[in-house]
Amino acid sequence: MQWDADAGPEIVLPARRLTAPAVVDLARRAESLGWTGVWVSEVLSLDAATVLGAIAVRTTRVRVGASILPVTTRSAALLAMTASTVAQLAPGRAAFGLGVSTPGIVADRHDRAVTRPVAQTIGTLDVVRRALRGETVTRAADPAVTDLRIDPVPAEPPPVLLGAFGPRMTHVAHTHADGLILNTVTPAAAVELAAAGRAAAGPGYPTLLSQRMCVDPTPDDVAAARREIASYCRVPAYGESITRQGWDIEALRAAEPGDAARYLPDALFAELCWLGSAADCRERLAALGKAGVHPLCVPVGSGDGTGRLLSALAIAG
Repeated sequence: MQWDADAGPEIVLPARRLTAPAVVDLARRAESLGWTGVWVSEVLSLDAATVLGAIAVRTTRVRVGASILPVTTRSAALLAMTASTVAQLAPGRAAFGLGVSTPGIVADRHDRAVTRPVAQTIGTLDVVRRALRGETVTRAADPAVTDLRIDPVPAEPPPVLLGAFGPRMTHVAHTHADGLILNTVTPAAAVELAAAGRAAAGPGYPTLLSQRMCVDPTPDDVAAARREIASYCRVPAYGESITRQGWDIEALRAAEPGDAARYLPDALFAELCWLGSAADCRERLAALGKAGVHPLCVPVGSGDGTGRLLSALAIAG
Protein backbone atom coordinates (compact mmCIF):
# COMPACT_ATOMS: atom_id res chain seq x y z
CA MET A 1 0.00 0.00 0.00
CA GLN A 2 1.41 3.34 -1.06
CA TRP A 3 1.54 6.50 1.02
CA ASP A 4 2.63 8.87 -1.75
CA ALA A 5 2.69 12.60 -1.04
CA ASP A 6 0.85 13.24 -4.32
CA ALA A 7 -1.78 10.53 -3.86
CA GLY A 8 -4.53 12.95 -2.81
CA PRO A 9 -6.30 13.86 0.43
CA GLU A 10 -7.71 11.44 3.00
CA ILE A 11 -10.34 12.32 5.58
CA VAL A 12 -11.22 11.11 9.07
CA LEU A 13 -15.01 11.02 9.24
CA PRO A 14 -16.82 12.30 12.35
CA ALA A 15 -17.28 9.79 15.16
CA ARG A 16 -20.04 11.62 17.03
CA ARG A 17 -23.50 13.01 16.46
CA LEU A 18 -24.02 11.12 13.18
CA THR A 19 -25.86 7.90 12.44
CA ALA A 20 -24.03 4.98 10.87
CA PRO A 21 -25.85 5.42 7.51
CA ALA A 22 -24.86 9.10 7.51
CA VAL A 23 -21.18 8.22 7.94
CA VAL A 24 -21.38 5.67 5.12
CA ASP A 25 -23.01 8.29 2.91
CA LEU A 26 -20.14 10.70 3.68
CA ALA A 27 -17.65 8.01 2.69
CA ARG A 28 -19.40 7.47 -0.62
CA ARG A 29 -19.48 11.21 -1.19
CA ALA A 30 -15.76 11.45 -0.46
CA GLU A 31 -15.06 8.76 -3.03
CA SER A 32 -17.19 10.49 -5.66
CA LEU A 33 -15.30 13.75 -5.02
CA GLY A 34 -11.91 12.15 -5.61
CA TRP A 35 -10.65 11.72 -2.06
CA THR A 36 -8.01 9.00 -1.70
CA GLY A 37 -9.10 7.54 1.63
CA VAL A 38 -11.71 7.61 4.37
CA TRP A 39 -10.89 6.76 7.96
CA VAL A 40 -13.16 6.13 10.93
CA SER A 41 -12.28 6.83 14.55
CA GLU A 42 -13.98 5.38 17.60
CA VAL A 43 -14.97 7.43 20.62
CA LEU A 44 -18.20 6.60 22.49
CA SER A 45 -20.74 6.50 19.72
CA LEU A 46 -20.54 4.21 16.70
CA ASP A 47 -18.65 0.94 16.57
CA ALA A 48 -15.87 1.73 14.10
CA ALA A 49 -15.41 -1.85 12.92
CA THR A 50 -19.04 -2.17 11.84
CA VAL A 51 -18.94 1.18 10.06
CA LEU A 52 -15.71 0.23 8.28
CA GLY A 53 -17.30 -2.96 7.01
CA ALA A 54 -20.27 -1.03 5.65
CA ILE A 55 -17.98 1.52 3.98
CA ALA A 56 -15.87 -1.27 2.49
CA VAL A 57 -18.83 -2.79 0.63
CA ARG A 58 -20.30 0.57 -0.43
CA THR A 59 -17.10 1.93 -1.98
CA THR A 60 -14.75 0.61 -4.67
CA ARG A 61 -11.65 2.82 -4.77
CA VAL A 62 -10.88 4.71 -1.54
CA ARG A 63 -8.60 3.44 1.20
CA VAL A 64 -10.66 2.32 4.22
CA GLY A 65 -8.86 2.97 7.49
CA ALA A 66 -9.34 2.75 11.24
CA SER A 67 -7.87 5.59 13.29
CA ILE A 68 -7.93 4.15 15.83
CA LEU A 69 -9.27 0.91 17.30
CA PRO A 70 -8.27 0.50 20.97
CA VAL A 71 -6.20 -2.50 21.97
CA THR A 72 -7.62 -2.05 25.47
CA THR A 73 -11.30 -2.67 24.65
CA ARG A 74 -11.02 -5.66 22.30
CA SER A 75 -9.01 -8.86 22.46
CA ALA A 76 -6.04 -9.29 20.15
CA ALA A 77 -7.82 -12.20 18.46
CA LEU A 78 -10.91 -10.10 17.78
CA LEU A 79 -8.79 -7.26 16.37
CA ALA A 80 -7.08 -9.71 14.03
CA MET A 81 -10.45 -11.11 12.94
CA THR A 82 -11.78 -7.59 12.35
CA ALA A 83 -8.76 -6.57 10.31
CA SER A 84 -9.00 -9.72 8.22
CA THR A 85 -12.74 -9.29 7.63
CA VAL A 86 -12.54 -5.67 6.48
CA ALA A 87 -9.48 -6.40 4.34
CA GLN A 88 -11.42 -9.18 2.58
CA LEU A 89 -14.32 -6.78 1.98
CA ALA A 90 -11.96 -4.11 0.59
CA PRO A 91 -9.06 -6.03 -1.00
CA GLY A 92 -5.90 -3.95 -1.10
CA ARG A 93 -7.69 -0.92 0.35
CA ALA A 94 -7.74 -1.54 4.12
CA ALA A 95 -5.46 -0.05 6.79
CA PHE A 96 -5.70 -0.52 10.55
CA GLY A 97 -4.60 1.91 13.19
CA LEU A 98 -4.48 0.56 16.74
CA GLY A 99 -3.77 2.36 20.00
CA VAL A 100 -4.17 2.32 23.76
CA SER A 101 -6.94 4.94 23.93
CA THR A 102 -7.41 7.09 27.04
CA PRO A 103 -6.99 5.02 30.25
CA GLY A 104 -9.71 6.98 32.04
CA ILE A 105 -12.28 6.29 29.33
CA VAL A 106 -11.31 2.63 29.15
CA ALA A 107 -11.66 2.24 32.93
CA ASP A 108 -14.82 4.33 33.37
CA ARG A 109 -16.76 3.29 30.27
CA HIS A 110 -15.45 -0.16 29.44
CA ASP A 111 -14.75 -1.41 32.97
CA ARG A 112 -11.20 -2.44 32.09
CA ALA A 113 -8.00 -1.39 33.79
CA VAL A 114 -5.03 -0.29 31.68
CA THR A 115 -2.08 -1.66 33.66
CA ARG A 116 0.59 -2.64 31.13
CA PRO A 117 -0.07 -0.51 28.04
CA VAL A 118 3.34 -0.91 26.40
CA ALA A 119 3.52 -4.69 26.86
CA GLN A 120 -0.12 -5.11 25.81
CA THR A 121 0.39 -3.00 22.71
CA ILE A 122 3.53 -4.87 21.63
CA GLY A 123 1.81 -8.20 22.20
CA THR A 124 -1.35 -7.19 20.35
CA LEU A 125 0.62 -5.91 17.35
CA ASP A 126 2.52 -9.19 17.27
CA VAL A 127 -0.65 -11.28 17.40
CA VAL A 128 -2.55 -9.25 14.80
CA ARG A 129 0.28 -8.97 12.28
CA ARG A 130 1.23 -12.65 12.52
CA ALA A 131 -2.38 -13.82 12.30
CA LEU A 132 -2.95 -11.68 9.21
CA ARG A 133 0.00 -13.45 7.58
CA GLY A 134 -1.69 -16.80 8.15
CA GLU A 135 0.51 -17.94 11.02
CA THR A 136 -0.74 -19.96 13.97
CA VAL A 137 -0.09 -17.72 16.95
CA THR A 138 0.70 -18.77 20.52
CA ARG A 139 1.86 -16.37 23.23
CA ALA A 140 2.30 -16.89 26.96
CA ALA A 141 1.10 -13.45 28.05
CA ASP A 142 0.28 -9.82 27.17
CA PRO A 143 -1.92 -11.13 25.63
CA ALA A 144 -2.06 -14.87 26.22
CA VAL A 145 -3.14 -16.62 23.00
CA THR A 146 -3.10 -20.31 22.12
CA ASP A 147 -3.29 -21.71 18.59
CA LEU A 148 -4.93 -18.66 17.04
CA ARG A 149 -5.25 -19.06 13.30
CA ILE A 150 -7.38 -17.10 10.86
CA ASP A 151 -8.50 -19.04 7.80
CA PRO A 152 -8.75 -17.69 5.21
CA VAL A 153 -6.59 -14.61 5.53
CA PRO A 154 -6.84 -11.70 3.09
CA ALA A 155 -4.76 -12.08 -0.06
CA GLU A 156 -3.10 -8.75 0.77
CA PRO A 157 -2.73 -8.32 4.56
CA PRO A 158 -3.56 -4.74 5.56
CA PRO A 159 -0.87 -2.56 7.17
CA VAL A 160 -1.23 -2.34 10.94
CA LEU A 161 -0.26 1.08 12.26
CA LEU A 162 0.02 2.38 15.80
CA GLY A 163 -1.45 5.60 17.13
CA ALA A 164 1.21 7.08 19.43
CA PHE A 165 2.98 10.30 20.40
CA GLY A 166 4.99 9.61 23.57
CA PRO A 167 8.62 8.43 23.33
CA ARG A 168 7.95 4.86 24.48
CA MET A 169 4.95 4.23 22.24
CA THR A 170 6.60 5.96 19.29
CA HIS A 171 9.49 3.53 19.68
CA VAL A 172 7.00 0.65 19.76
CA ALA A 173 5.46 1.94 16.53
CA HIS A 174 8.88 2.12 14.86
CA THR A 175 9.84 -1.39 15.93
CA HIS A 176 6.56 -3.36 15.95
CA ALA A 177 4.09 -1.65 13.58
CA ASP A 178 3.81 -0.92 9.87
CA GLY A 179 3.44 2.81 10.44
CA LEU A 180 2.79 5.59 12.95
CA ILE A 181 -0.35 7.70 13.38
CA LEU A 182 0.00 11.00 15.24
CA ASN A 183 -2.76 13.05 16.86
CA THR A 184 -2.58 16.52 18.43
CA VAL A 185 1.01 16.92 17.29
CA THR A 186 2.19 20.06 15.50
CA PRO A 187 3.30 19.63 11.88
CA ALA A 188 6.88 20.59 12.80
CA ALA A 189 7.02 17.88 15.46
CA ALA A 190 5.43 15.40 13.05
CA VAL A 191 8.14 16.04 10.46
CA GLU A 192 10.81 15.27 13.08
CA LEU A 193 9.04 12.07 14.13
CA ALA A 194 8.65 11.03 10.49
CA ALA A 195 12.39 11.40 9.95
CA ALA A 196 13.04 9.34 13.09
CA GLY A 197 10.67 6.66 11.82
CA ARG A 198 12.44 6.38 8.49
CA ALA A 199 15.79 6.19 10.25
CA ALA A 200 14.57 3.45 12.60
CA ALA A 201 12.38 1.37 10.31
CA GLY A 202 13.49 2.15 6.77
CA PRO A 203 12.85 4.77 4.07
CA GLY A 204 9.35 3.52 3.25
CA TYR A 205 8.05 3.71 6.81
CA PRO A 206 4.92 5.96 6.85
CA THR A 207 4.05 8.60 9.43
CA LEU A 208 0.46 9.86 9.32
CA LEU A 209 -0.76 13.03 11.05
CA SER A 210 -4.39 13.65 11.99
CA GLN A 211 -4.55 17.34 11.12
CA ARG A 212 -7.62 19.32 12.14
CA MET A 213 -8.83 21.91 9.67
CA CYS A 214 -11.78 24.06 8.70
CA VAL A 215 -12.26 25.78 5.36
CA ASP A 216 -13.54 29.38 5.35
CA PRO A 217 -14.39 29.29 9.07
CA THR A 218 -17.08 31.38 10.72
CA PRO A 219 -16.62 32.78 14.25
CA ASP A 220 -18.70 29.86 15.53
CA ASP A 221 -16.37 27.44 13.76
CA VAL A 222 -13.34 29.03 15.39
CA ALA A 223 -14.92 28.92 18.84
CA ALA A 224 -15.90 25.25 18.43
CA ALA A 225 -12.43 24.34 17.18
CA ARG A 226 -10.76 26.12 20.11
CA ARG A 227 -12.96 24.21 22.57
CA GLU A 228 -12.05 20.91 20.92
CA ILE A 229 -8.30 21.57 20.99
CA ALA A 230 -8.49 22.81 24.59
CA SER A 231 -10.34 19.67 25.67
CA TYR A 232 -7.57 17.52 24.22
CA CYS A 233 -4.95 19.60 26.01
CA ARG A 234 -6.65 18.79 29.33
CA VAL A 235 -6.29 15.03 28.82
CA PRO A 236 -3.08 14.09 30.68
CA ALA A 237 -1.43 12.11 27.88
CA TYR A 238 -2.15 14.76 25.24
CA GLY A 239 -1.22 17.61 27.56
CA GLU A 240 2.12 16.00 28.37
CA SER A 241 2.78 15.47 24.67
CA ILE A 242 2.11 19.12 23.90
CA THR A 243 4.36 20.18 26.76
CA ARG A 244 7.15 17.98 25.36
CA GLN A 245 6.74 19.83 22.08
CA GLY A 246 7.72 23.02 23.91
CA TRP A 247 4.36 24.66 24.62
CA ASP A 248 3.32 26.14 27.96
CA ILE A 249 -0.28 25.12 28.64
CA GLU A 250 -0.23 25.04 32.43
CA ALA A 251 -2.83 27.82 32.70
CA LEU A 252 -5.13 25.92 30.35
CA ARG A 253 -4.76 22.67 32.24
CA ALA A 254 -5.45 24.41 35.56
CA ALA A 255 -8.54 26.26 34.31
CA GLU A 256 -12.11 25.12 34.72
CA PRO A 257 -13.27 23.06 31.71
CA GLY A 258 -15.62 25.78 30.48
CA ASP A 259 -12.87 28.41 30.54
CA ALA A 260 -10.00 26.32 29.18
CA ALA A 261 -10.30 27.56 25.58
CA ARG A 262 -9.53 31.11 26.77
CA TYR A 263 -6.06 29.95 27.83
CA LEU A 264 -5.19 28.09 24.64
CA PRO A 265 -2.13 29.83 23.10
CA ASP A 266 -3.07 31.32 19.74
CA ALA A 267 0.14 30.10 18.12
CA LEU A 268 -0.48 26.54 19.30
CA PHE A 269 -4.07 26.67 18.08
CA ALA A 270 -2.87 27.85 14.66
CA GLU A 271 -0.57 24.82 14.39
CA LEU A 272 -2.99 22.18 15.64
CA CYS A 273 -5.96 23.51 13.68
CA TRP A 274 -5.62 24.94 10.19
CA LEU A 275 -8.18 27.61 9.40
CA GLY A 276 -8.25 29.25 5.99
CA SER A 277 -9.29 29.06 2.37
CA ALA A 278 -9.29 25.88 0.33
CA ALA A 279 -6.15 27.10 -1.43
CA ASP A 280 -4.41 27.68 1.92
CA CYS A 281 -5.27 24.18 3.11
CA ARG A 282 -4.19 22.57 -0.15
CA GLU A 283 -0.85 24.36 -0.01
CA ARG A 284 -0.18 23.32 3.58
CA LEU A 285 -1.23 19.72 2.92
CA ALA A 286 1.13 19.55 -0.06
CA ALA A 287 4.00 20.97 1.98
CA LEU A 288 3.38 18.44 4.75
CA GLY A 289 3.39 15.58 2.27
CA LYS A 290 6.64 16.73 0.68
CA ALA A 291 8.18 16.88 4.17
CA GLY A 292 7.47 13.18 4.61
CA VAL A 293 4.24 13.27 6.63
CA HIS A 294 1.01 11.81 5.24
CA PRO A 295 -1.90 14.00 6.41
CA LEU A 296 -5.31 12.76 7.46
CA CYS A 297 -7.78 15.67 7.32
CA VAL A 298 -9.93 15.95 10.43
CA PRO A 299 -12.86 18.37 9.99
CA VAL A 300 -13.65 20.66 12.91
CA GLY A 301 -16.00 23.54 13.58
CA SER A 302 -19.72 23.97 13.96
CA GLY A 303 -22.39 22.97 11.47
CA ASP A 304 -21.48 20.96 8.39
CA GLY A 305 -17.72 21.34 8.55
CA THR A 306 -17.25 17.86 7.08
CA GLY A 307 -19.37 18.58 4.02
CA ARG A 308 -17.60 21.88 3.40
CA LEU A 309 -14.18 20.26 3.67
CA LEU A 310 -15.14 17.41 1.37
CA SER A 311 -16.30 19.83 -1.32
CA ALA A 312 -13.49 22.37 -0.86
CA LEU A 313 -10.69 19.82 -1.28
CA ALA A 314 -12.40 17.70 -3.94
CA ILE A 315 -10.15 16.62 -6.78
CA ALA A 316 -12.71 15.06 -9.10
CA GLY A 317 -12.76 16.54 -12.57
